[in-house]
Amino acid sequence: MLDKYLEVAIRAVRKSGVVLTEYHDKLHDFRMKNSNLRDLVTEVDILSEKSIKKVIWESFPNHSIVAEEGAADQRDPALVWHVDPLDGTVNYSQGIPLCAVSVGLEENGRMQACAIYNPFAEELFFATRGRGSFLNGAPIHVSGKDSFQNGLYVGAFSSSASANRDSEYMAFGAVNNRSRGALRIGSAAVALAYLACGRIDGFWARGLFSWDLAAGILLVQEAGGQVGGAGGQDFTFDQPLLIASNGGVHADLRGILAENLT
Repeated sequence: MLDKYLEVAIRAVRKSGVVLTEYHDKLHDFRMKNSNLRDLVTEVDILSEKSIKKVIWESFPNHSIVAEEGAADQRDPALVWHVDPLDGTVNYSQGIPLCAVSVGLEENGRMQACAIYNPFAEELFFATRGRGSFLNGAPIHVSGKDSFQNGLYVGAFSSSASANRDSEYMAFGAVNNRSRGALRIGSAAVALAYLACGRIDGFWARGLFSWDLAAGILLVQEAGGQVGGAGGQDFTFDQPLLIASNGGVHADLRGILAENLT
């Protein structure tokens, strides 16, 4: 069944990728005409999500879907697809091709299959539990670095302004100052995919949703990485902070974040 789950996940993100690329060319015209980009991007989000749901329910009509744009479709609570039809909305709306479609299946509380697809880079990341992670069919692994100062990291800030925002900036600065650098790239799915294939060495995010993270978590784990919460416990979607790394720098990253985040 894992093969069937993965096949559906890949087919779903590829069909969604067609929607994203077809609409991307329209963004330039909207910007030139000072039209409402938000309306167009919202339309793309909705069409992409509908495309994904159609693919999933054609094969698994009883599965539940939790997605960014629509209300949760609760069917079988033991089998839940976490769907982000466009992760990296701001990048997409600005014509920056750093975004992705993200789909992951959770079965009885454990991620089983996932696919993350950036149609502009033509990069398809996928994984199934116990079978490793892949990029365009080739096996991928996290980096082997164990020195924090030699690592490159990505942080994702919470989307809503809050009294804690200053501490997020402090944590970002602390990681940046003690390493090769810290980045914000605007897509948690892309960041986790980059971690899984060794392009970066650690990632943290606060205040994100299950559809932002689900696929990437499995991808990192199957690539040999480590994913946890603020206290070192296993990460669950109801926790506010996710910390992911190649494993070798995990304790240092968690310690720096603990020193600065409030």
